Amino acid sequence: MRMNNLKSGYKSLFYASGILLAILTGCSDSNKNNEKSKESASLPSKADTTQKIEVVKNENALEIKVAQKESDNNQSKSYYLNYNVNSNYDLNSMPANSDASVKDKPRTAVDANIHVRSPYEKVQVSMMVKQFSKNFIIKCSACHNDYANGVIGPSLLGKDSDYIFDKIAAFKTGAKKNVLMEGLISQMDDKEIRELANEINQFNNMIKEMRK
Repeated sequence: MRMNNLKSGYKSLFYASGILLAILTGCSDSNKNNEKSKESASLPSKADTTQKIEVVKNENALEIKVAQKESDNNQSKSYYLNYNVNSNYDLNSMPANSDASVKDKPRTAVDANIHVRSPYEKVQVSMMVKQFSKNFIIKCSACHNDYANGVIGPSLLGKDSDYIFDKIAAFKTGAKKNVLMEGLISQMDDKEIRELANEINQFNNMIKEMRK
């Protein structure tokens, strides 16, 4: 009899412990669910974070929105012949290095490319330059550039054949003094000087024709 009462007491205690554990577990799960709900509510939704694109109606479709570049009829005529920054040598001044005070600063090939207005014109001039002889490249381009616009020596652009021949011949006769020119011209005869003068003159004529 006593044993039955003891077993009945253990069963009651076991049932009570199970009920209490179930209640505590349910409360714990409920608290976790509440915390998750609060966290979800505090986080912004994807719809909130998506950037909105505002579409504005174009009231005047024909209106010019970007300023147009001004143009003129001479856009392809400003690359060469006015190659020097200011102007060419004074015709009455001493040529080459004899009188540095009258020498204008020539544009380099980079300067010319910066100021070019027509890519087609640049190609034209580049093709013309390739027509210069090897003799010109070796004997003239070091001081007068591949474009005959002058680097150390004066620009030869716009000069005719007789003018160029007379200026070169003057160094040969000693009428004009320049160490660089004298050493070079002394090895050239009049025929070679004339050929170079004609070659430069032909280049100048092609440039003039291109700029018409």
